[in-house]
Amino acid sequence: MKYKLLDMSWREAEEAFKRSDTVIFPTGTLHAHGPSPIGIDTTAPDRLADEVGRRTGLLTLPVVTYGEDDKMMRYPGSMAIDPHTLELYYADIFRSLRRNGIRKVVVINGHGGNREALIRAGRRARELGMLIAITEWWTTGPAALPRIFTAKTIWFDEFMIALAIHGTEGADIGRGTYSGEWGDNPTKKVYGDKIKAVIFNDAEFKGGPITIPIDSWDIDIPSPPEVKRSELRALKKKGEKMIAAMADYLAEFAKEFEKVDVDKVFSKER
Repeated sequence: MKYKLLDMSWREAEEAFKRSDTVIFPTGTLHAHGPSPIGIDTTAPDRLADEVGRRTGLLTLPVVTYGEDDKMMRYPGSMAIDPHTLELYYADIFRSLRRNGIRKVVVINGHGGNREALIRAGRRARELGMLIAITEWWTTGPAALPRIFTAKTIWFDEFMIALAIHGTEGADIGRGTYSGEWGDNPTKKVYGDKIKAVIFNDAEFKGGPITIPIDSWDIDIPSPPEVKRSELRALKKKGEKMIAAMADYLAEFAKEFEKVDVDKVFSKER
């Protein structure tokens, strides 16, 4: 049974929309990731969505390749969509899905910068009687699957996933140091002694989180690759295990989400 919308004729799509009121929707972007391909924020959710669709049979949408990238856009290859435009774009996709009978969308998001646009579009979708669930592997994986996601930084987890998707030849190592979502301590000390730059927009003062919007190109610290080419094959295998475990988790969630009665959620009598 086909599950990818891209592969279907319109008649097959009509049948798929009638089978379930739930779809899988991957979203990504293009920007720097140290030695990993700039497309990993897109290829990771696309791969996970494919695996979830295969496991559940739920209709799976094509990945949205372009996303928010304001803080990374000075890195070569970054493609930045204005967050307001992105919100409207996501909202139009949800509106189109609703016309086809969809009430629930499981978003597999590959880029944290998309989150706010997705949340706002999800609130718009509520007016259509829809529920939007936004999932992100780098937050959910370490919390729900700590035995699988064991790297000390999410950048290294992402590097292993990139190896699993793009192959060991896709790792751009051997050029010295890297920046752009890479390293154990990737941020310069730029705010003085008491205000700490954490990563991207995130700062900290006396243990409290503070947001300071800034271009990450200006504050990233070049870090060593921390990996030898001889280690890549083993790291690739671990990345494959991470993808499989995360796909199992998301498939289980998607099937539970499919059971949700949307009308009951929005009913005032509950």
